[in-house]
Parts: sequence; structure tokens; C-alpha cells
Amino acid sequence: MNLQKKILKTRHFRSFTLVLLFFLSVVACSARGGSNAPTTECRMVQHSMGETCVPLNPQRIVVLGGLDSAIALGVKPLGTTDRIEPFLTPYLNNEATQSVVNIGLYDTEPNLEAILKLKPDLILGISWEIEIGTYPLISQIAPTVVVAVEAEKQWREPLKKYAEALGKTAEAEKILANYNARLAEFKEKMGDQTTVSFIRVYSDGVPSFYLKSSFGGSILEDAGLKRPPAQDIEPKGANQQRIDKEVISILDADVMFVWTYGHTSAIAQEAQTALKRIKTDPFWLSLNAVQQNRVYEVPASYWAGFGPLAANLVVDDLFKYFLGEK
Repeated sequence: MNLQKKILKTRHFRSFTLVLLFFLSVVACSARGGSNAPTTECRMVQHSMGETCVPLNPQRIVVLGGLDSAIALGVKPLGTTDRIEPFLTPYLNNEATQSVVNIGLYDTEPNLEAILKLKPDLILGISWEIEIGTYPLISQIAPTVVVAVEAEKQWREPLKKYAEALGKTAEAEKILANYNARLAEFKEKMGDQTTVSFIRVYSDGVPSFYLKSSFGGSILEDAGLKRPPAQDIEPKGANQQRIDKEVISILDADVMFVWTYGHTSAIAQEAQTALKRIKTDPFWLSLNAVQQNRVYEVPASYWAGFGPLAANLVVDDLFKYFLGEK
């Protein structure tokens, strides 16, 4: 995380700490450990920040990361830090998210004051959104379950832990079994060792290939699709590798999936313009996948998602582009 983001998170942390301390002084929470202490019938859940007593039937749930998994389990969240429209996850815009409140943006500290106003009875989150320093404060608002996540390929972990907290382990197992069954069918029908690239073109025109540790990259690996040798790397702490135009041949494969993204409409348009420009570049035109017309532009919304709903949409695209099935 860069310095500017660290400063922003620190400012949010300080201001909302004061708000929360004031709130706690008003409600005078007497139980040691706050609302994580058992006051009604509940289930104890072990998680990355400790142990939490979770209500058996929570009704007012806030999701701090891993929104896809929560919705897949039937949650209709009150608030989230996930990037709903106009940000990154428009595929989640459905009945479950119609009235959801955004309580902070990705890579910033959750807005504790906004969480307080929602009066949740359960908070679900991932370690990207809830850090060690903020957990004691957030967990005083409501029972809080945190899932440790280090890479996008670990998208199954929030699903499994959220399911445990909600008493829906069987549902999560069914979701994953269905995903695995679809991939088994895909691999059986594919049969060959097709190579694939997963590429993003940035608004500055620089291309980047996404690694197996990325979300989309992990789905491709689960599907048995191979990477070109130059892309078959796993640098620690990275999910992508930006490259210079002069070595664009690194991107070549039997099939190339390409996407663009911008967190504002202006940046999104710039990225699309950059993609159109790179498509006319001689280096790009020399690629085998380009010459064979096997370059497919795919949505950032779910190829760069994080959860089972996005994973299955990526699998839909694999059936569509490789096997001609809708």
C-alpha cells in the first residue's frame, strides 16, 4: 500500500475512533470483550482475529469485503465496503444489494460512524478491510468475524468462513461442489493443453498479464488451462506483471482474454481508448492469438471479482469462448 493510502487510512482511523469511543461511553457496554461476549444463544466461531459468539439468526449484517460470498449464501447486507456500481461489481447489483449502503471504499478504512448508524447484529469481513488495529473497535459495534486473505486466489475462504458463521456450511459445500463439477465437465470436453493469457490494458496504454494468484488467473488454473512459459511465474505479493510494449510477445498464447477498468467513467474511457490504440500496434498485430482471431474482451466486473458468483460467470465465459456453449 502506498504512502498516500496509509495516510488516508490513518486519518479515518483517528476520526472514527473518537466517534466510536463516544458511542461506547453512551451505551456503557459492560461485558468484557464487547458484543463478542455471549449475551444470547449463539454459535462460537474461530477466525483470524480470535473467537466470536455469533447470533444464531442475524438479521442486520454488514459486510466488509467478500460481498460476493455473502450474497451467494443468501445475505441481504445493510452495508458494505465492496465496490458496487459505479465501481467494480455491477454483476452484484440485484435485489440483495438494492438498499445496501456504501460504508467506505476499497483500500480505505471502513467508516465506523456509518457502521454504527446501521446497528448491525453481525459484521463479516476480510483482513484486507479489517486490520488488527481496527478490529477491537469494529468488534465492539457487533460480533465480528474476520477471514485472513493474502491473495485473490483464496476467494473460497470467505465463503467457507461466512457459511460457518451463518450456519450455512452445507450451502457453501454445495456451491463449491457445483463449481468443481462444472470445471470437471469443462476439462473433459476441452481435452487438449490450450495456453491462455489473461491481460489488462491500463489507461496509460501499458499492458499487464495477470498471474495465477489473481482471481481470474486462479479460475483459469482450476480449469486446467496452461500459461505460456514466460507467464508461468509466481512473484511473492504480486497478482500481475506490467510489461513494455517491446516485449509484448510475452502475452502471446492460443487464446487471450483482455479487459480494461477505471474506477471513474473518465479513466474507464481512457483505458478503452488505450486498448483500441494497442490493437493497431505492429507488435500486437504480430501475436499469434491476434492473427487467429482468438482474442476476447471480457468484463472486469467478474473477471476481477472475488467470490463464487464471479467464479461461475468466468466459467460461463470459458464454456462460451472455448466450446461455443452459452
